[in-house]
Amino acid sequence: MDGYLAKFAKLQKESLEGGGQERTQIQQGLGKLTARERINQLADPGTFEEIGSLVRDHRQPFDGKDRPSPYDGIITGFARVSGRSVILYSVDFTVMSGSLGDQAAWKLADLARMAGQMQMPLIGIIDSAGERLSFKGGDIGLNGLAQFFRNYSLISGIVPRISLVLGPCIGVSAVVPVLSDFSIIHRQTGFLWLGGDKHSDDAGTAEFHMEKSGQCDLIAASDEDAIAQAKKLLSFLPQNCWEKPPVVEMGDNPERREEDLLDIMPDDPRLTYDIHEIIARVVDNGEFFELKQDFANHLVTGFCRFGNQVCGLVANNPDELSGILEPDSSDKYDRFMNFLDAFNIPQINLVDTTAFPPGDKWERLGVIRHGAKLLHSYANITCPKITVVLRRSYGGANIVMGCSAMFPDFIYGWPTTEFAPTGPETVVHAVFHKELAKAKEEGRYEKVYNFLLNILKEQFSVLTLGKFWTTYYTVHEVIDPRDTRPRIIKALRALVNKREELPDRKRSIKPA
Repeated sequence: MDGYLAKFAKLQKESLEGGGQERTQIQQGLGKLTARERINQLADPGTFEEIGSLVRDHRQPFDGKDRPSPYDGIITGFARVSGRSVILYSVDFTVMSGSLGDQAAWKLADLARMAGQMQMPLIGIIDSAGERLSFKGGDIGLNGLAQFFRNYSLISGIVPRISLVLGPCIGVSAVVPVLSDFSIIHRQTGFLWLGGDKHSDDAGTAEFHMEKSGQCDLIAASDEDAIAQAKKLLSFLPQNCWEKPPVVEMGDNPERREEDLLDIMPDDPRLTYDIHEIIARVVDNGEFFELKQDFANHLVTGFCRFGNQVCGLVANNPDELSGILEPDSSDKYDRFMNFLDAFNIPQINLVDTTAFPPGDKWERLGVIRHGAKLLHSYANITCPKITVVLRRSYGGANIVMGCSAMFPDFIYGWPTTEFAPTGPETVVHAVFHKELAKAKEEGRYEKVYNFLLNILKEQFSVLTLGKFWTTYYTVHEVIDPRDTRPRIIKALRALVNKREELPDRKRSIKPA
């Protein structure tokens, strides 16, 4: 037995040393934690249980140079994070630059399968120069990687999947953070890139994917910050699709009314305001965990709590592009609402939008297709849905943001709410252009225009439309803005046992 234990101890020592002291020092010199240090930061002390530590790259390197390959460059196992059981992996850049070998890919494939079977969140920490290929005997080493992609996709909607890009993530493996439910990218060292030439200095960086591609949910200032954000994110998520998110006592009065809400929105609907000011006043303790903050920032998405219960919040932001729904914001909304539905997290919509933008530019970008995608998704989600219309709810955006005809569970409106196919000003010019032309000749343009506009605004007001229960443009109740928070919380309580059935079918087909 002593001989076996000695061999075992030697292998364990190799695994703990990773790529060696020299490469570890280089890693730390770049301001990055090692793979094991990252796990220690993430996992509760003493809870990480490694599996696959003895695995090595069994193939001959294509250049004939032998290199150490402890755990084939990827540390895998399970642990507790803030008391919650998770499955995790951490790519070790000190082992052949974190390149993904054949055995490492098969480890990942099984890890994803185990996460689904054990119904535990899967967290991946990525720091990899790409795939480690071998051309010996016709084997290029992608079988395991394809199996990982398949298994990772199959557990979508079963368990939450979080990726932390703390170094390079290039080649075909770059799809992993995008397949994930949430991706966190390090501002300085993170680099996500499929391949090909770069044509700008910021290409592949965290800012690039946050602002341009929309493939980043959170940007981190350091490894420690990324791990802290992952822990915070996990606190809003359930273990799996059959459980509810953690209920946390926030100590905020559910009956709290906010007088300040009366002063945020300008009286003139042509003027804007920052929706964050309203969000901060209605959610528990003003805490809002925003996602994709700098991507399509005219639509705000993120997690919060109402009455200690986790909710997903979607809100138009009039301060940016008047809160329109164009292709990027539509993609952002669609992805988020489908995640909420998969894990039965209530969706709260705060609405103030001038609708989908018309014109040649937007048609070329597929604005109709993106609008159709939102219609399809909203019609098919069954999680609790609460809509609060704050001011404008125009055109097709009125539908996809949860108007009465889309049957949200509850729809409330502030007294400032206007429902219309488009803005009243546009309607006046389109319908009464002859009258306005004549009034202009007579020098009475402003008087006639304002007269007609005021009539339309009165007709489009929720204080008029709310008198008709069966009309397309209506709400369940007009509410005092100061009562927004308690109204939402009471609605959530009423929806605790909600059940909604969809037609019996194999699956629906979403517009591409």
